[in-house]
Amino acid sequence: MSKDEAPGVSIIRPLRGVDCNMYENLASSFRQDYPRFEIIFSVAQPHDPAVAVVRDLMKKFPEVDARLIIGDKDVGINPKINNMIQSYETAKYDIVWVLDSNVYVDSGCMGRSVDKMMKPGVGLVHHLPFGARPQTLGSELELMFLDTVHAKMYLFINWTGLASCVVGKSNLYRRSDLDKVGGMAAFGKFMAEDNLVATAIFNMGYKHEMTGDLAYQSLGSMTPSDFFLRRARWTRIRKYTVTAATIVEPFIEMIGCGLVASYAFNLLWNIHALNFLAFHFVMWFLIDLSLFQALSGEKVDNLRGFLMAWCLRELTALPLFAYAVAGSTVDWRDQSFYLLRDGTVKPV
Repeated sequence: MSKDEAPGVSIIRPLRGVDCNMYENLASSFRQDYPRFEIIFSVAQPHDPAVAVVRDLMKKFPEVDARLIIGDKDVGINPKINNMIQSYETAKYDIVWVLDSNVYVDSGCMGRSVDKMMKPGVGLVHHLPFGARPQTLGSELELMFLDTVHAKMYLFINWTGLASCVVGKSNLYRRSDLDKVGGMAAFGKFMAEDNLVATAIFNMGYKHEMTGDLAYQSLGSMTPSDFFLRRARWTRIRKYTVTAATIVEPFIEMIGCGLVASYAFNLLWNIHALNFLAFHFVMWFLIDLSLFQALSGEKVDNLRGFLMAWCLRELTALPLFAYAVAGSTVDWRDQSFYLLRDGTVKPV
């Protein structure tokens, strides 16, 4: 596609506070190698420290069409939707790229994504979330989740194309498509708006596509408690929005899958369960290690530290899942919510 034919893209960046590596995260949008785009930053409060970061970047890149919208608009319970709804409604271009504040991408990501977007029948383009820049144990656990078990599941489901499986870290879609189901405001009553927006587009008959780009998520400082509560929150939300996938979730984990498989191998071929589990453990780790190195493009320097973090995340996966599915409340952005069976939420 020539530069003259390239459609415009509106990048929407909802902000709240200052995330890890935020300056470089946001700067990656300014550095996109693409002929026609705008960047819209959304901040709910005028005294948010993110405002200073945005204004500094706008001065550094005056040639880029960028603007800042301060103030939210109440269209539902979801604070992220309320924050960016004005950006969505005032975007110059039909293609919008919703990009979280803690994510950075390579400079050619937009061009490759638009190439995918312009293929017949494609309604959404997204990128694999990939944890980066961990600074604490909790961040290492989050990295292990994102870059191993989550990456395997995410890539496999999207490879099959049988269902919608999208995380809202980095998504491109057309406003003209989303407006057919009420626009972004229609999803303000849901917590998992990213998956539901993607599902709505998928149900219209449009395909989802991925490029080879990664949505690098700067993890920063996260305590183990932060990690467990974050994972529990999203498991509880998935319990009502994607119930079938949540039910089978324990069996895509190393221990859950190993216990079922070891019983089957013992029953069918009389292979001792402990022997099978030992083999299973080693092979599962090697696959995860290989996947991580393939995605990151580099070898793991501290193999011992990687193994320890991987083991801790695997050992806590099933207890965390049990804790998560047993509850129906979540904390998000300093608020507590009660999850309803239709996927909506109400304040506690």
